Parts: sequence; C-alpha cells; structure tokens
Amino acid sequence: KLDQIQQRMAVIAGLQQALNDLLMNLALWSLLILAIPLVVAKAIAGVYLAFLALVILASFEAVQPLAEAFQKLGHSVAAGERLFKVTDTNPQVQEPAAPLPVPSNIPGRFSLEFEHVHFAYQSNEGEVVHDISFEVSTGKRIAIVGASGAGKSTLVNLALRFWDPDKGTIRLNGYDIRQYALGDLRGLIGVVSQDTYLFNDSMRGNLLLARPEASDSEIEQALEQAQLTAFIQQLPRGLATWVGEQGLRLSGGERQRLAIARALLKDAPLLVLDEATANLDPMTEHTLLDALDMLMQGRTTLVITHRLVRMERMDEILVLDEGSIRERGTHEQLLRSGGLYQQMVQLQEGILSLT
Repeated sequence: KLDQIQQRMAVIAGLQQALNDLLMNLALWSLLILAIPLVVAKAIAGVYLAFLALVILASFEAVQPLAEAFQKLGHSVAAGERLFKVTDTNPQVQEPAAPLPVPSNIPGRFSLEFEHVHFAYQSNEGEVVHDISFEVSTGKRIAIVGASGAGKSTLVNLALRFWDPDKGTIRLNGYDIRQYALGDLRGLIGVVSQDTYLFNDSMRGNLLLARPEASDSEIEQALEQAQLTAFIQQLPRGLATWVGEQGLRLSGGERQRLAIARALLKDAPLLVLDEATANLDPMTEHTLLDALDMLMQGRTTLVITHRLVRMERMDEILVLDEGSIRERGTHEQLLRSGGLYQQMVQLQEGILSLT
C-alpha cells in the first residue's frame, strides 16, 4: 500500500511539473503571437517585447514553487497533528499525588516482590505475563530464565514502571511501587541490558550519566571493578575518547563493560541484569561474568537470561514459559527434577559441544 501511495505521489508531482511548463510555454507563445504584429505596426517598441517575455517567465517562476510549498505544508500540518496527539495523550503510568519518601540507600535492606502480576500490552491481546509471584529478598540473587518471548524483559519493564500491571502488585520494601515517584524508583535500580545505549560523547560523559557528581577516584574505582582500566590506559585520550553514536567505536564487550562501570558508579541498591552477556563470544562473556559478580555483591539482584551460565550462584531460578512460571528452585533442584530447565541445560551443553 505504501508503494502504491508513493507511486501515485510521484505521478502527481511529474504531471504537476509538466503542466506548469506547458502553461508557461503557452503564455509565452500567446504573448509573442499577440505582440509581434504590434511591434511590426510600430504600435509598441521592439524592446518591450523582450521585457514582456521576461515578465511572463519571471511570473511563472514565482508561482511554480507554490504548489510544492502547499504540498509540504500539508505534510507539516499532518506531522504536527500527529505530534500534538502524542504530546496531548495522558501517559498510562501516572506519578502519585503524594509520593513516598525514598528509602535510605542501604543495599542490604532492599527487596522487590511481584504478587499475582498479570499484564497485556493491548486489551484485545492475550496476556504477556500471567499470575507471576516471586520475591527478590534482601541481598539475594534471583534468575529468570526462559526462551525468547517468554515475558522475561516485560518483568523488567514492569519493575521500572514503564508500564503498570493490569492485575496484581509490585512492591519495593513492602510498598507498592506506584506510591514512589518515577524518578526516585528508577534511581534505586541499576540496569545492565543487552542493548546498552551509549551517547555520541566521551567515555567520561557516558559514565557520568549515572552520577554527574562522581569524583575521579570513584570513576577509577568503577573502571577497575569493571575490568576496563587496562583498556582505558591504552587509549591516547583515555576517558576523553569519543565512543561514537551508540558506541560504534567500541566492541560489544567493551560497550557492556562500560555499562557495568556505569551501573557500579550509580551504586544503586537494586540491580537488574537483562541479557547482559547475550551475543558475546565465550571468552568475552567469561570476563564480563567476573565483572558482574563484583557488581552483584551486596545488592538485591534480578538476572534475566536465556543463557544458563553460572546458574549455580543464584539463590533461586524461575523458569518462565509462555508468560507463566513453570518451575522454580535452585540449579541443583531443577536439574534433579528433570523438567524444562534440565532440557534447556542439556540443549545448551549440546550446542556448546558442537561449537
């Protein structure tokens, strides 16, 4: 349909240009046909013939852009209407009228709880997550595993209040997260995701997004813990090195380590790792996992992954399947149960043995 519209617009633009040229030439020839006999009869001076011809051409050159201008005006008005429609739409996630104060930043005293959470992106579509209940207790590490499309990342978006659940409650330290201001809630959660976004700025500028007031010593400590110090020292400009749009001048592993350093610098008591090592080679993944272990120490951590690596270090593993929790337990318990988790482990081991 879009191709047909574009073809129609191209035809209209071509016909419009041809019509303009035809009218201009007809006007010029009409002038010549009418004026030449007058010049011959010496009713007007010959110099005025050229002047009148130039006036005709100049008039059409002034009028011709008006059609294109009106066409662009129509596009601009339509785009403006769509833009204002978006800006005038009330957000689905609303700030509370009287937000709760931010809890003190003590990493060992934070917990996150999902209680019978249901959510669908559209009311006329099926639920993406269905009756999800679990608790990430103080200082614990909970992993949520499952195939792509199982609803893992949706849980992260719900915890950050990009959306609110249709049913059920998400609690932080026993209070509904809808009672906290959005900025305060998100300030308590550090996120390292698969698609780390880096701005077209220096490494220092991207790090300071987490905490603009951070000192040089704090930045150096975060880089050391994220195993980036040696890499930074090799760069001629160090932290002043420009990373490019979306960090295109860095490798995948370097981008992820920079994201880990940013999360360390933020020093949030709650940590969410959303496929943080996906699409990386085994050697880079191993190095990043060491950095992530440092990041998880002393923090309440929610790990979202489909790669079952170092799962024995998790306090509990939730197996998500089609939006519901299919199995739960420790790594050893789930292996002994012989269910979906064991099949996923065996499948992954088989793929690794082939590579």
